[in-house]
Amino acid sequence: MKSLMGYLFVVVAFLALLSSVAFASDPSPLQDFCVAVDEPKAAVFVNGKFCKDPKLATANDFFLSGLNIPGNTSNPVGSIVTPANVAQIPGLNTLGISMVRVDYAPYGLNPPHTHPRATEILVVLQGTLYVGFVTSNPDNRLFTKILHKGDVFVFPIGLIHFQFNVGKTNAIAIAALSSQNPGVITIANALFGSKPSINDDVLSKGFQVDKKLVDYLQSQFWMNNN
Repeated sequence: MKSLMGYLFVVVAFLALLSSVAFASDPSPLQDFCVAVDEPKAAVFVNGKFCKDPKLATANDFFLSGLNIPGNTSNPVGSIVTPANVAQIPGLNTLGISMVRVDYAPYGLNPPHTHPRATEILVVLQGTLYVGFVTSNPDNRLFTKILHKGDVFVFPIGLIHFQFNVGKTNAIAIAALSSQNPGVITIANALFGSKPSINDDVLSKGFQVDKKLVDYLQSQFWMNNN
């Protein structure tokens, strides 16, 4: 019996050690980068926010109103995103989830963009949307779908995706994202509206277009609808 108990103890200890090794991983980043420093005085707190003493938490820390209010779509792309992430709801910190409301004018576009830290699941509340995403290299496959009221579509984490209102009336969608701070990179804004500007030789060669076209695109006002 003692030898059996000893054997079971060794097995349990080994499995515990194995599981601790197998499932250990770094937390998902919640910012674009984190430069390492050796001097603590030069450091800042990252990857989340400081946490309030739980005894001081209130219901308002977990509450947000206003997602019933339409956003202003009077902009060049004809859409606006109203976020509900950790910046608006402090109680979302560390919970790994957030959401947005997206309003689209007729033929409004939520331009091609990515969420570097989140998968997105979107449901149409009103209108008709043409949505899609593109897979990573080397295939770059395009997946698209026409969505109507009540339809749901998923955009995998990090992939370029878009939504376009193909109807003659306003459209509304609600999306949930698997991060309290999913981040967003609007492709055209990042490439042609960066500060300072990317060298036009780089963009001209990268897009295989004339430099004059690159210069024209860089001269445009690239507004942020997020």
